Amino acid sequence: MSGTLDTRVLVVVFDALRPEFVTPELMPNLAAFANSGVRYPNSHSIFLTETRVNQTGVVTGCLPQRNGIVANVMMANDVWPDRILNTGIEDEIRAAFEQAGDKLIQMPTLSERLAAKGLKYASFSAGTPGGGRLLNHCAQDNGSFRFAMRSPKASHPVDVLEDIAAVIGPMPGNERPATAWISWAVNAYLQWIEPQVAPDAMLLWLCEPDETFHYHGIGSDASLVTMQHADQEFGRILEHHRTEIDAGKMQIIAMSDHGQITLEGEAVDIPARLVEAGFRAGRSPGADIDYVSIIHNGGGIWVRDDDPALTDRLVAFLLEQVWCGPVFTRDGNLGTLKLDDVCLAHARAPTIAVTMRTREAPNEYGREGVSRHDAPYPIGGGCHGGLSRYELNNFLSMSGRAFKSGKVVEAPSGNTDIAPTICHLLGLDISNEVDGRLLREALVDGPDPGSWSDQTMIAQNQQGGRTHLSLTEMDGVRYLNRAWVE
Repeated sequence: MSGTLDTRVLVVVFDALRPEFVTPELMPNLAAFANSGVRYPNSHSIFLTETRVNQTGVVTGCLPQRNGIVANVMMANDVWPDRILNTGIEDEIRAAFEQAGDKLIQMPTLSERLAAKGLKYASFSAGTPGGGRLLNHCAQDNGSFRFAMRSPKASHPVDVLEDIAAVIGPMPGNERPATAWISWAVNAYLQWIEPQVAPDAMLLWLCEPDETFHYHGIGSDASLVTMQHADQEFGRILEHHRTEIDAGKMQIIAMSDHGQITLEGEAVDIPARLVEAGFRAGRSPGADIDYVSIIHNGGGIWVRDDDPALTDRLVAFLLEQVWCGPVFTRDGNLGTLKLDDVCLAHARAPTIAVTMRTREAPNEYGREGVSRHDAPYPIGGGCHGGLSRYELNNFLSMSGRAFKSGKVVEAPSGNTDIAPTICHLLGLDISNEVDGRLLREALVDGPDPGSWSDQTMIAQNQQGGRTHLSLTEMDGVRYLNRAWVE
């Protein structure tokens, strides 16, 4: 089936869902959906494996080194000199867009591309307030629909919450597990957005199991309840659209943005460690600060003026720390790998990208992968941002008459592939304008998967250790598998 306007596309995102949980026992609706269509077991998140980084990658089809959203929390001196930008806070991200205009996200988004063709795009976020805006930052400019549960004032139309609540009832409190929250989101989609907006492309972003993983642990009873509930709600969506799906009028993509890994030990408190070692460091910029550290499980350190001497001094220190994992710099300082190797070479990128040390070990619920951290979540909770296989491998499946049936595609895929695939289904070809690729092998009349190559980059640092980066390339697209140190 070639690209056509005679269909619509729905993308449902289960934030942080690890593929191993999509089983007939735990998530029967999602598992059956995946088995009926095309499933990509080798799908990849974008580094940093953070939500707003990946949201931007999904809606632009481009990596951070082109779209400019390099971290959830970042320095963006071209927008706000000497100030932290937290993309998860609605007031901050709104002000940043007002300040930077179309220069904050530096590549066209789905909303912009579809509006230019007279197509309707809609987004609904049950996640962070700022993320709600990032999914459709130009809604007020092109008249498309945007709703952010955590910050209804960020929605467009601004007062649409009143209209939705009049149909489905008031928005519930946001508690963990967020079962009521997810049900309200799905009700809003099925009972208000569908009849009132009927978008050609819809992005429905659910906040679980991410939040329950963070606070209760990956595989905990609470997280299992959350995933079961999210699956039930997905089943309602499928049932609602059954006639359209069977008629080829609706194509559905189900996915997660990243995985998670379990936190072990107390938070490292990296700024405090740096200060103890004689570095002028902090979590925000200041006249007496040379190093701004923003790291949870992965993140970065912004060095004053990107000074080479200051950078080398800190890199040498980091490479000796038992809690520090792979480190990346612009120029491969002291034998590190480069930011460009992990697709992060943007002017806003941290001077030093830092990930924490991980281990192949189970948590208390038998789920593999543990990591040192500097995160605000409890020990045993989950986190993401780094380069472990557990954070980088996300869930991806698609089904509908436009796609093949009952196929497991071993070819690599990733979050930047979503936008070109959606656009193709709606009759737009953007494959030469983005970093991702059209997932042709998933299409009903598409070819068999082409060839791809795997490689491991190794950097010998001057402290004697080695950094490894496993990656896969296909059709000119780079996918990151994992990175580690030894």
